[in-house]
Amino acid sequence: MVPPATPRHVSWDALRVIAIAAVLAYHATFLAPLNLPGLDLPPWPLRMHFPFGASLLIVVSGYFAAMTVGNQLPLHWWVRRLARLLPAFFVAVLVIFAIVRLFAPPDFPRPSGTDLVGNLALLHLLLPHIELVDLAHWTIPVQVSGFTAIAVLSGRISGRAATTLLWTILLVPILVRITLMTQDAPAWLSAVMDGSGLNRAHLLIAGVAIYRWSKARMSFPQLFAMLCVVLFAHSEHPPDGDSVPPFAAALVLICLAAYRPVWQLPLLLTLARPLQWLAGISYGVYLMHYAIGTVLARRLADLGLGWWVWVPAFVLCAVLLGWLLTICVERPAFRLLTKRLPAKAGSRPAS
Repeated sequence: MVPPATPRHVSWDALRVIAIAAVLAYHATFLAPLNLPGLDLPPWPLRMHFPFGASLLIVVSGYFAAMTVGNQLPLHWWVRRLARLLPAFFVAVLVIFAIVRLFAPPDFPRPSGTDLVGNLALLHLLLPHIELVDLAHWTIPVQVSGFTAIAVLSGRISGRAATTLLWTILLVPILVRITLMTQDAPAWLSAVMDGSGLNRAHLLIAGVAIYRWSKARMSFPQLFAMLCVVLFAHSEHPPDGDSVPPFAAALVLICLAAYRPVWQLPLLLTLARPLQWLAGISYGVYLMHYAIGTVLARRLADLGLGWWVWVPAFVLCAVLLGWLLTICVERPAFRLLTKRLPAKAGSRPAS
């Protein structure tokens, strides 16, 4: 008998849509004009200059990683996670590389063949000479490293030992950042901290801690203390432009969704289906939006079209490409790579 599926709640769909909308707004109205001259925008309120969307997506990933890892053998869980992440990422890198090389304006940075190989090998944070094919792709090595650590530790550490481990992984990088990461810090230390994902481990820890609290495995005072340290870590670790207040507000929303996932709000219930659709393609949108959207925006601006054309075009292009990547690559690849893996521990593989 197939176990009943976990009910889908509009609260989590809304959080994912808020996160991807924040990513698109920040990149379209601030980062793209900052990095590529010719994309002129009026000042605030049209420029959204406080990034928090990508961090919110990683916290949500940490929450659901903690929720699902106990349902399968750790190795099977890890394979399923990477089957969801990596095929779409590889295809996105190849498509973005080709489009940027062929269609980007002369002043847009063009990745080299070495950059392409380095990105496909997930070395674009670890090796300083490797440039990102797409600036948004910094999250992928962080999630792969985090999911690998969760799979290795799952089933081996629980209870108070798990809480102690979370505190250790949270506090040690902060101490290293404050005490050792000076201007003359050795390159290997920077690689370990910023290239391995340790400087963003606090995001996954926040998601895991919120899940543990929602299941009464952690007290609220301890969760509150841990999230305060998460916010401090977010302010201390690079990049310097991280915006802590909106990220803190997002953590509160995640806690609310974890504590009471059923949100009976008329507007959310009315928008439940479009929110579910957008949330379902959010990973594809995230992978495809920045570089291609920036090139498209600049080409439209060069034609004399104003921001009221190229900003919506940036967003619509992201949604279209994200949808295509989801239905043509992410979902088929996941089904193909995991069809022989049991969905639950103890169940039979799909034939």
